[in-house]
Amino acid sequence: MSWGLTGALIACLCYGVATVFQAMGARRVAGSEGVDPRLLMRVLGSLPFLLGTAMDACGLLFDLFALRELPLFEVQGIVNSNLAVTAIFAGLVLRIHLARKDKIAVAAVVIGLILLGLAAGPEGTGTFSESGRWALLGVSLLLAVTALVLGNIYKGAHAALLGTVAGFLFGVFGIAVRILPSVEPARLVTDPAAYAAVIASITGFLFFTTALQRGSVNATAAALVVGETAVPAMIGLTLLGDSARPGYGVVGVFGFLLAVGGAIALARFAEIPEDEAGEGEAEPHPEGDGNDGAEAHSGVASA
Repeated sequence: MSWGLTGALIACLCYGVATVFQAMGARRVAGSEGVDPRLLMRVLGSLPFLLGTAMDACGLLFDLFALRELPLFEVQGIVNSNLAVTAIFAGLVLRIHLARKDKIAVAAVVIGLILLGLAAGPEGTGTFSESGRWALLGVSLLLAVTALVLGNIYKGAHAALLGTVAGFLFGVFGIAVRILPSVEPARLVTDPAAYAAVIASITGFLFFTTALQRGSVNATAAALVVGETAVPAMIGLTLLGDSARPGYGVVGVFGFLLAVGGAIALARFAEIPEDEAGEGEAEPHPEGDGNDGAEAHSGVASA
């Protein structure tokens, strides 16, 4: 197993466990109608949320390492499978009952991760030109403004739409980290891609947290997974020269689809409903009812 693959798996584990602690802490604070940066300040005052954030930070370090070592489609596919870890950890710690379909989805994620591991190849050698890096920064700003408009002006917009924009922002983060030529501070301060990564990660985190408050958790988290995996994978394959190991292309694609599909099926675990945390055998809420966000204050899925 390569070090990059190990880093991606550890990041997946950290992000998945972090979601449970963040969901426990986030529901203890008041929600927010629009996109309000003060929401992050409120949730950071909760000890479980702080613990989850610390695990997020740990996961981020391994994620950054993996993004520098492996193709984007493999890293994003593995890291975004963290909802399977969340489902298992929530079942153990919060005694949440996993439905049969949840167990099947977890199995799909595990098989997908195994196949991605088998297909793991080195990252491509492509990169962005200077103008491309500035364009990436412009895209991150455009997405942030779009999410602000959707969140504060068009408040009737479906939460999944805001979740999709958040997913694209996390995707921009992955692309930006991948194309950084160096992590030396002196070079980072002059690289537009570094600023794109910072803007995309912070605003994506805020917008996804807000989206979970106002609509279906299932639709929002599923939209995030699609936005965060599909676009970086396409960019990596078409512009950065990413590929699987020779002869393992089909295996890699199938593993990617299994892992992402399983994560989408487990989307409800992006936010752990309050009544499920309190009662050991509570059944899951009906999917797509649009009320999940109203029944719990907030939940935060990791990038």
